[in-house]
Amino acid sequence: MSQPAPRPHRAEPIALTFSEFVGRRHEMTQLETTLAEVLSGQGRMVLLAGEPEIGKTRTAQELASLAESLGAKVFWGWSYEEEGAPPYWPWVQTIRAYVQQCDAEQLRSEMGNGAANIADVIPEIHDKISGLKPPPILEPGAARFRLFDSITTFLKNASQSQPLMLVLDDLHWADKPSLLLLQLVARELAGIQPGGLLLVCCFRDVDLSRQHPLSETLAQLSRSSSGELQRVLLRGLDIDETARFIEANAGIEPTTGLAEVLYSHTEGNPFFMTETIRLLSESGELSAGHTGTPQGLKIPDGVREVIGQRLNRLSDQCNEVLTTASIIGREFDFRLLNILGGETSEDQLLQAVDEAVSAHLIEDVPGHMDRYQFRRALIKQTLTEEVTTSRSVRLHARIAEGLEELYGDDAGSHAAELAYHFAEAEPVVGLDKLVKYSVLAGEKALEAYAQEEALAHFQRGLIAKGLEVDGAISVADSETAALLFGLGRAQAATLGRQQLDVAFTSLTRAFDFYAETKDVDAAVSVAVYPMQPLPGHRVAVELVTRALELVPSDSSEAGHLLSRYVLVMGLEEGDYQGAMDACDSALAIAQRTGDVELEMRTLAYSSTVDYWHLRWQGTVTKGLHVIDLARQAADQLSEVSARFWVGIALLGIGEPQAAQPHATAMLSAAESLRDRYWLATALWLNEMACSYTGDWQAAREFNQRGLSVSPSDIRLLGTRMLLEHEIGDGIEGHGYLGRLLEALRLVTPGPRYDYASVALMIPMVGIITGAVDQLHTAEDAAVTVLSAESATTLVSRFAGLGLALIAVLRGDREKARHQYVILNSAAGSYLRISGDRVLGLLAQTMGNLDQAAVHFQDAYSFCLKSGYRPELAWTCYNHAALLLRAEMGDRSKAAALLEVGLSISTELGMISLMDKAAALREELGSQPAKLPAYPNGLTLREVEVLRLIAAGKTDRAIAEELFIGVRTVSFHVSNILNKTDAANRTEAALFANQCGLI
Repeated sequence: MSQPAPRPHRAEPIALTFSEFVGRRHEMTQLETTLAEVLSGQGRMVLLAGEPEIGKTRTAQELASLAESLGAKVFWGWSYEEEGAPPYWPWVQTIRAYVQQCDAEQLRSEMGNGAANIADVIPEIHDKISGLKPPPILEPGAARFRLFDSITTFLKNASQSQPLMLVLDDLHWADKPSLLLLQLVARELAGIQPGGLLLVCCFRDVDLSRQHPLSETLAQLSRSSSGELQRVLLRGLDIDETARFIEANAGIEPTTGLAEVLYSHTEGNPFFMTETIRLLSESGELSAGHTGTPQGLKIPDGVREVIGQRLNRLSDQCNEVLTTASIIGREFDFRLLNILGGETSEDQLLQAVDEAVSAHLIEDVPGHMDRYQFRRALIKQTLTEEVTTSRSVRLHARIAEGLEELYGDDAGSHAAELAYHFAEAEPVVGLDKLVKYSVLAGEKALEAYAQEEALAHFQRGLIAKGLEVDGAISVADSETAALLFGLGRAQAATLGRQQLDVAFTSLTRAFDFYAETKDVDAAVSVAVYPMQPLPGHRVAVELVTRALELVPSDSSEAGHLLSRYVLVMGLEEGDYQGAMDACDSALAIAQRTGDVELEMRTLAYSSTVDYWHLRWQGTVTKGLHVIDLARQAADQLSEVSARFWVGIALLGIGEPQAAQPHATAMLSAAESLRDRYWLATALWLNEMACSYTGDWQAAREFNQRGLSVSPSDIRLLGTRMLLEHEIGDGIEGHGYLGRLLEALRLVTPGPRYDYASVALMIPMVGIITGAVDQLHTAEDAAVTVLSAESATTLVSRFAGLGLALIAVLRGDREKARHQYVILNSAAGSYLRISGDRVLGLLAQTMGNLDQAAVHFQDAYSFCLKSGYRPELAWTCYNHAALLLRAEMGDRSKAAALLEVGLSISTELGMISLMDKAAALREELGSQPAKLPAYPNGLTLREVEVLRLIAAGKTDRAIAEELFIGVRTVSFHVSNILNKTDAANRTEAALFANQCGLI
């Protein structure tokens, strides 16, 4: 009998390290330059992109090591492909890690007033900072902005004491709320100085469709970047780098053939090379004594194959544990594996986990005992793809039930994770748990202001129950009603104000069920949900009306419904008397029950309605009472709102000195409140207070701050357009007109302020400049407002004033006569323009010159008393023009009025009015107006630009100092060079010096 052949000698595997960082010299040079800028006290962002497993995380780790060695603190956050992670998960991880290593006093200082807001999503903050008061309740969009602003402010403050580097890995899997927060933080990087904050965002750049949330974020980041953004694209290592990679990590000097073969198979992908080298080493094909030959090497065709071959070398028990773990997710808990282990003992499970760790397939999660994660997403993905659908469903079922056991009474805090697994297990476990946790997960997401995530949870629950999200099928049970109530709130926050009717449809379906089942408390909760009523859109009023039928007429519930009724009747229906009747009833209930909060809210709503119906004295009286009550109750939101309505009403009746303290106090409170809408509104109020009195520089500063908060705010765009034309900067003014019209296209047509504002502001520009090319746009907007039956008095007045100015500009007597009758009550009021002056212009257009003179005199008196100097100057000009051109015989009065108008317009730099007044003065036969005379026909603005050129300022620096656009500066520079015959800026500066302009 022959003896068996001896086994061939198997080389011992070589010691692999995979610790040395090889290649990426060019990329690291870029990153090191950016890091140096951060360490010098600046804010920067790096987008580190590439295909899967190309080395993005490893490159970020190398940069992080360098940053730490130079004194920076580094924190990491990861996104995960699976559903079930809490909202803002990559941010939560980074901030939570910072909180854990920070002492309470430092954390309190860096978070400031925003600590309570951030604690809404990172509860661990309460463990460090005790006694945090819940932040004021805001509507969802405003609450999210407050959260984002609080986090951004915290990061800026934290970076002051020591540079920070935050790494957000696998960003292609991030939830949309996390990406929105990233956009806001990125916009604030330019304002970091002094400090030092580096955001490193790692993501896959393959398979990113235009519809992918990250694609939209990348586009936004590119548009908003002004030098703080660095893009670094990673591709495979080249052949030389591949050879160095093998030598550095395997400790052998590869042959040229080996490097070429490995490169040709892996295309220089570091992870593929790592796993291939590890596999070859384990199989003995790669050792210190045998480096392999190109012909003899058995290199897998793909990275998944190499992972599969490595998994085949593990024990069956280890593979079983890893398969289960892959269905759990990228991270998994040993305690859960133990629950799922069945007959497997804890020691056997530990052995399997240790085997996987030794094979470098999984690793500990830093800072978490008994928690592990797959080292690479592709390892998990390879395992998952090998599981049959039937087995996957059953594994999800076991995992879901195991998680319930693990979390116990705290299962609701992990609702998103449970909802995901129960959804995957639905064929075997049914719908009950899926729907239950979908409701809980949706509510948790709403609490965290992650409305997009909430929307997905509620939609999934409804689909599971067989209901169309936008259908009309009646609700069969309370669980479905809860899903619809949640859906409506999420829709209100994500679809925008233009689609609130969709949200109200969902709320109405929920309300119908609660009303039919006599669940009064739930029905009332739906009816009073604080969605802003839309003038002309009859949606909220129906819910409130029906809810009132369910409660006793004198009950506390009726009081809260009636309070809400004040607002919806006054704004949606345009029914002032109906709103006031509801106000009286709600106040009676509040006073009888001692409900101060109800009294305050009702008065606040009533004050708002008063303003929209031009009952401005009522706005002031009620608003002042609300301010007192809000102070006593420490209700900052109510105080901010009341101060706005009081302030704007006082401006309307010509009392700017009384309005200014409210504007100032409102801005301070709004900054503390961190509500984007109210902050933009406060800045707008302060802008108007300054514009009305002619402080253009302060007005422009307030406006610029407002537009940085709310770039498409039609209120701010309209007033800025007007301001630029007032001071003669037509180029800038036209630019803001374009932005205004673009923003208007996003607004649903109706009797809304947006349309009413455009109806007035464009004709006002026409009065200043004589331009009539956009009057049709204003006219269409006015018709849109006035054709609605439910238009409030305020928007009707705006539209009427606009149509009046259009009639004046066109010289249309018949329409002027029509508008004169309608606007008779505008006398003695101010809505961006004196009502008396508009009546005067109408009377003049009609040919009623004596009446026109009376109106101009009334406007003069109003503006003189109120201190509205720009309007006073225009009134003087209009009155003087009437006296002169209509040959009314009072040339001396015309001359005196012109002197006043010229004096004011010259002092305030109102270029257009200065030119008009100067021309009129020449007609008067007097000496030309004593306007500043500059050489070579230079204008006042050109001289200002020339002086800054002489001071060595760039176009951008000049634009910032004069608060004008860079494009406008370039236009002025071109005119200066032409008028002074200068070849360049140096010669222009020499001209300025020779002419005594500097």
